[in-house]
Amino acid sequence: MRADLSLQQAPPFSVPARFLVSAPLFGILAALILLWNGPEIISHRWTPEILAVTHFLTLGFLAMSMLGAMLQLLPVLMGMIIPRPIFFSSLVHTPLFLGSLILGMAWLLQVDKLFIIAAALLSLSFTVFIVVVAERLLRSANRHVTRSMMLLALLALFITAALGITLSMGYGWQSFPLARQLTDLHLSWGLFGWVLLLIISVAYQVIPMFQITDEYPVLHQRLMGWTVFVAMLNLSMAYLWQLENLKTISIALLAVCLMVFALATLWLLHKRRRQLVDTTMRFWQLAMVSLLLLTSCWLLTHLINIELSIFLYGVLMINGFAMTTINGMMYKIIPFIIWLHLSVHNKNLRNKDKRDSQVKVPHMRKIIPEAAGLWQFRFHLVSVILLIVATQWPFWFFYPAALALAASQTFLLFNLLKAVRFYNTRLNELSTII
Repeated sequence: MRADLSLQQAPPFSVPARFLVSAPLFGILAALILLWNGPEIISHRWTPEILAVTHFLTLGFLAMSMLGAMLQLLPVLMGMIIPRPIFFSSLVHTPLFLGSLILGMAWLLQVDKLFIIAAALLSLSFTVFIVVVAERLLRSANRHVTRSMMLLALLALFITAALGITLSMGYGWQSFPLARQLTDLHLSWGLFGWVLLLIISVAYQVIPMFQITDEYPVLHQRLMGWTVFVAMLNLSMAYLWQLENLKTISIALLAVCLMVFALATLWLLHKRRRQLVDTTMRFWQLAMVSLLLLTSCWLLTHLINIELSIFLYGVLMINGFAMTTINGMMYKIIPFIIWLHLSVHNKNLRNKDKRDSQVKVPHMRKIIPEAAGLWQFRFHLVSVILLIVATQWPFWFFYPAALALAASQTFLLFNLLKAVRFYNTRLNELSTII
């Protein structure tokens, strides 16, 4: 069963909006770095430029938008009350924004002190967020499976952040040992722990709610989160103690989880009761196909010994799955919170017998027009395809892929800013009336 919606607990519009609007700025920045440096940037996975791009996408886009989405979804889905939400969101958003930007610049400029500053800012942001949100989740009376999975996701975020900060200190302080062997573990906990667990937990709510589908199977909901988390714990032991067999088993278990989640989601979308196809559904479908391609590539590599670029896995997981999913959810979250807040304002006017003073609240699909979202999806789809191909033939496809990524992120930013402008215009109309 879905968690009961607590619409009255929704935070002010600016709380999630500042995170979601900031995210595509980092996507654009990552694309510009790719264009500036050219195909040589993917000549090696340890180039400073590719590390900057990776963190602009994972911290600047993914973490930024995921934290913002949680601040909106947790009060509504879990009935949580975030204390002083505007102050709290500023305390999380500002150091996350600056820390992500400075960390990327630290690699691009190779300035050691910037790594220390970035680590301090990101430590502040993630610590405040994890402590407050985990405490509220633990106190929540809601016992829906989403709650337990979000707690696991927060634990995975803590592990990811701790590993990342340790690595940053190694880059920033010469006397601090650089534990480069933790890099793969840091990346794995970030993508397969934090990102995957949070997206699955949100999918259990938003897929049935917005796409009008059946619920995910009960067994799927009960076992998926813990299976992924246990697989990540085993993978950690395999990395730390060089246990190759355990590493293979853990990756295989993760691959099975990815495949099961992708197939279950595609099946639910196929059997949805709402036949109208929207942009968000297209993003979900593309994300699930990317997961299936990711698992297929892993099987080809390990069973048939086919050599594939390491960057192919990154493209499929980061751009193909994670960014695609979050990109699609933005077209539901932003219109939903605009519709919700304007509806609440109208309700307050009705309670004051000022029905004639209400503003018109359009359907959610009209706040960000479907055509605008569809065009952005097309650019994003092209960017995913070209990035995949560019990992194999960079000379021909690298620049078109980077251009498509820049266009997609710019279009997304434009659509989000237009929706925010729409909300502010309506809010000003209400303020004038009241």
